Amino acid sequence: MDIGRILRVPYELFCFSYASDAHAWAAKAVPVVGEITTNDEVKFAETGCCVAGGAHLPQGCVALHIKIGKMRGLYLIYQEAAQLAMSGEILARQGNRELFLVHLVNGTTWWKHIAPSPATDLYHLHSQYLDMINDVRIAWVSEILGFELARCPLPTPAQLKDENGFPSKPPTGIEGGARQ
Repeated sequence: MDIGRILRVPYELFCFSYASDAHAWAAKAVPVVGEITTNDEVKFAETGCCVAGGAHLPQGCVALHIKIGKMRGLYLIYQEAAQLAMSGEILARQGNRELFLVHLVNGTTWWKHIAPSPATDLYHLHSQYLDMINDVRIAWVSEILGFELARCPLPTPAQLKDENGFPSKPPTGIEGGARQ
């Protein structure tokens, strides 16, 4: 971070790489796969952009941009391939928090708290100050691993190479590049 501050380059760009064998301590490129909108509904979309995720994140993480609410501007991080079946253990693990993304059999996905319904295999979804969704069937859930603040946009693989195949200068947000 100190080197980045001196060079006026976001520290997330140091040793950044899309390669699977990149430095373990360097920022990971986390693809943005959609956004969280009104009523905590997840809208998936191919954005093509990535945000810098912490080195602690496991491989296969993706991000959802939170567009509305008190956490707007943050990115919700989860593992796209880690889809779990709904169970009593999931209910116990979430406690009173909204710890899971919930994908329903009707194709919608939500970031809400899961509560069991008196009816077998049905659930209620709710969030503070938002409308409740009653008696839904859950296809899968995915655990939220954390939240990241996007300090800078990461360059895409195309931006890392110029038209001749040579690495190009990453965006720094400073006219004329880094100054000494």
